[in-house]
Amino acid sequence: MRIAVVFGGLSPEHDISILTGLQAARLLRDAGTDASLIYWTKQARFESVPADAEANDFAGPDRAGFTAVDFTIPGGFAERGRRRSRPLDIDVVLNCCHGGPGEDGGLDSLLRLAGMRVTGPNARSCALSMDKLATTAVADAVGIDTIPSVAFEQGAEFAAPFGPPWAVKPRFGGSSIGVEVGVGDVATIKTLSQVASARSGLVVQPYLEGWVDLNIAVRNYPERQVSAIERPLADGVYDYATKYLSGSEGMESAPRELPADLPSGIKAVIEDAAETLAGALQLSGAPRVDFLWDGSGKVLLNEINPIPGAFGLYLWSAIGVDRVRLLTDLLAEAQSRPVHPGSWNTTSDGAALRSARDIAAKLA
Repeated sequence: MRIAVVFGGLSPEHDISILTGLQAARLLRDAGTDASLIYWTKQARFESVPADAEANDFAGPDRAGFTAVDFTIPGGFAERGRRRSRPLDIDVVLNCCHGGPGEDGGLDSLLRLAGMRVTGPNARSCALSMDKLATTAVADAVGIDTIPSVAFEQGAEFAAPFGPPWAVKPRFGGSSIGVEVGVGDVATIKTLSQVASARSGLVVQPYLEGWVDLNIAVRNYPERQVSAIERPLADGVYDYATKYLSGSEGMESAPRELPADLPSGIKAVIEDAAETLAGALQLSGAPRVDFLWDGSGKVLLNEINPIPGAFGLYLWSAIGVDRVRLLTDLLAEAQSRPVHPGSWNTTSDGAALRSARDIAAKLA
């Protein structure tokens, strides 16, 4: 199997995506599986990366040894030549791009249009999972308790069926980027709606102060399975800095209780809800499902991360699933799925264009 690891992307989680991609490529290489490294730059270009690249190589504008890579539909990635590009021979892409188009189905759609196989949930599942209101609607339909959520729309009167204080979140996104808690007035929500991470919309929820974050991952290949449950240890919101900047190994070394010490009934509720959502949303890959627990008997769905940081490898290791095994299973799952490229041969013969003649007359 010829593998390309794609990382980076147009997202606030760009840097974390680089770390995930480099980590995954290193794990595969150390296990004897070579992979091409393809960096998706902040300028939306693709670059081939040396196999021994380190995180610091991406920190500045000068990236020694990186070479431009073309992308065509159909066809996919190709190495530039003096006269023409040479297609890269790739069987499957390991998508390591968090947030933005890497996680909302945009990159998946692009690669599939090119006729490539790619890991993770398909575009439809990603789009539903990254839209907090859509996720809530699906969860409600299958009997999973959710946080009450209402949309905030610019120019529209806002009225929530619950009073402040509120938690205000970007409708599309993860990693707690752009999340503000304890908001007490609509004027503040309006101000937050001007922030870049909120351009596509906001959701407003009751602020559940004191509730506990609990996270679990789920996969359907080679069979339906859930990971251990973690309890992140954070003072307040489990935010970007706590997740990724609190230790030398990024999310792997973030403070947590793993496995979480939970009553058996609460553990069963979370596991059942994760499996139910995986089925309802037809999730593939190894998405992480995040919940909030009141410390007693109430559990509410928080959000779904279709492509979680570091693939949640530490969650799977806690139940004996080797890190390399998880990655190779993701690749095998993608390899097993059919590719449905667009119909590139068309029977259009131009007759309609020739008969149209004067467009102004047609519009009249």
